[in-house]
Amino acid sequence: MTARKLRFYSRLQIAAHVLKKSSDRRLLEVAGVTTAQMSALAIIASEETTTQTRLATELGLNDSAITAMVRRLIDLEMVARVRDDTDGRAWLLKLTKTGAEAVKKASAITDQTSAKVDELLGAKTIATVVAAMELIINDAD
Repeated sequence: MTARKLRFYSRLQIAAHVLKKSSDRRLLEVAGVTTAQMSALAIIASEETTTQTRLATELGLNDSAITAMVRRLIDLEMVARVRDDTDGRAWLLKLTKTGAEAVKKASAITDQTSAKVDELLGAKTIATVVAAMELIINDAD
């Protein structure tokens, strides 16, 4: 069967939407952020500080989208802008105590979501799907 006959793209979009919607609902209840915002917080947490440009690259978002997201996270007092010690002109993004608490609260939700996918698909299928997605991502224009 071909991707077209199996409606691969459509099914991929629907599956991603269902996972995101479910995750958004649960994360908003527990941590007060969406899945995309939690992804940004997790990246910042893993690097202690990061630039907005690096965050945009990691999330695959354009500058205006990341600017709006960072502004919302600052308004929620989950992220702060701090001066870069090595470059006085540059600003870095740093997790606040509130942001760190949100990441901690969200970890159970993300663990549950991952466990559900593990249960539904199994390790071999997940590895195959991830490898396929990497091929598509790396071939993108």
